[in-house]
Amino acid sequence: MRILRALVYKEFLQIIRDPSSILTALILPFILILIFATAINLDNNTIQTGLVIEGNRQQINDVIASFEGSKFLDIRRYDNRQDAQNALIRGDIRALVVLPNNFAKDLTTVQDAPLQVITDASDPNIALFSAAYIQGIVAHAQKLLIAQHGYTTNIGIQIEQISWYNPELKSRYYILPNSIAIIMTLIGMLLTALVIAREWERGTMESLLTTKASKLQIILSKYIAYYCLAMFSSAFCTYLSVVIFDVPFRGSYLVYFITSSLFLFPSLGMGFIISTLAKNQFLAAVAAVMFGFLPAIMLSGGLFEISSMPAVIQPWTNIIPATHFVPIIKNLFIAGNIWPIIWEKSLYLLIYGLILFVILYRVTKERLE
Repeated sequence: MRILRALVYKEFLQIIRDPSSILTALILPFILILIFATAINLDNNTIQTGLVIEGNRQQINDVIASFEGSKFLDIRRYDNRQDAQNALIRGDIRALVVLPNNFAKDLTTVQDAPLQVITDASDPNIALFSAAYIQGIVAHAQKLLIAQHGYTTNIGIQIEQISWYNPELKSRYYILPNSIAIIMTLIGMLLTALVIAREWERGTMESLLTTKASKLQIILSKYIAYYCLAMFSSAFCTYLSVVIFDVPFRGSYLVYFITSSLFLFPSLGMGFIISTLAKNQFLAAVAAVMFGFLPAIMLSGGLFEISSMPAVIQPWTNIIPATHFVPIIKNLFIAGNIWPIIWEKSLYLLIYGLILFVILYRVTKERLE
């Protein structure tokens, strides 16, 4: 027992002296619980919804008030159908409600007054939530019309629903493109987080620094090698998604190649910075998972809607490269080349990648410490 107590005491001393153990046992669970508790919300009760009123607004104020008074929808008015549809294409809104010219007249002269609803079905869950909320609001508005204006119960509102991009509401059309972004994050960050740390542990970094190779050449060689590996992985995942699992790809493969390269630029940079600072494979792997892979899964919008997260969390999602690649890859697969999204997000990825490249160049040492 004396030997056992001594060994146990020794193990506890090692745990206390090893920051990686404390990091794994305390800091990582704390961050995960914090993210699960505050950032992930599956209710989606603030769905951005456009409203177009083509007819006389005075005669349908009750219907308009029902939509604008809903706590489940964030109503944004548009003057015409084209502007609203462009907003739906850009992703500014997730659903669109159109009250046509003859809507008010049909309420009193025919059995059913048509009301058009267009949902963005690139995310089937959001489309289902949107449709359910709108149906509930329409039912409430119909009761108000009957109670306040004395309309007969035979007069009603008929919802004409259209689902864009994914009319069959297949979940894999949404999951697989987003999963490619997450897989590319894993490949881009986790492998690169280990490469420089492994060279320090094995002593090959010292040998490399004694050669005539410059610091820029060393950094670029690692970028090129792991860029090729990550792009091969991306192409393989794309092949499986499109050919094997029959997910449609409606965009340009050239645009996909360029935007994927731009996404890997900051992802590789983050991994190399972690590896350079850690100089230890275990610490580098934990840091890559904690600061790269997990945020890409939970906070990028690939699996959980960013708009449903608390307001204090939403701005921080912009520092995650996957947050800006997910809209690009999702639209390239499901919708096609949506240029406003492609240009905006690609510019961010390029600037982010350049900043991380400069930081990596500054933290990389040319001499042994």
